[in-house]
Amino acid sequence: MIILPDQPPREILEGLPPRYPAPYAGGVGPDGSESLRQFVMDGGTLIALNEASRFAIQALLLPVRNVLEAVPDEDFYAPGSIFRLELDTTQAVARGLRSETIGWFQGGPAFEVLDSTVTRVIGRWPEDPARVLLSGWVLHPDRIAGKAAILEVQQGAGRVVLFGIRPQYRGQSLATYPLLFNSLQLK
Repeated sequence: MIILPDQPPREILEGLPPRYPAPYAGGVGPDGSESLRQFVMDGGTLIALNEASRFAIQALLLPVRNVLEAVPDEDFYAPGSIFRLELDTTQAVARGLRSETIGWFQGGPAFEVLDSTVTRVIGRWPEDPARVLLSGWVLHPDRIAGKAAILEVQQGAGRVVLFGIRPQYRGQSLATYPLLFNSLQLK
């Protein structure tokens, strides 16, 4: 199992600016991306948190689209807000949780499934844009209403779990830590 923490795709691929010490600055590069793809194809589980999900979609050519990719702030913006999250509790990742909970949204993706034969929606934002926001603020919630927030994508013998949220973020994690922990137990 490999977990990619919340980090922009470019930084994961190319690394951090030169001001960081050499052992910490490097990215995975094209060879590392290919190794991650092969790891999953061979039966491994890759878990990508928040912005790292964008990297996983691109690097592994997953049948998923981020509906917020290249959307300017004036068309959708949530600087760090608590959103209502609807879970499919029949899925292993959402086992033991309520069907409605909360998720911390901060600069993450919202997913559209392109191939439902290999992709399971574990969590989604409410269909009604007026029901998305619970605390904080959001500009144009209709952009993500009804879109997936958490997915499990089968690829080869393995899987990729994409989180469009930060499940381990501060106090809000009490509601979403179980999603991360459950994803660590997938077989």
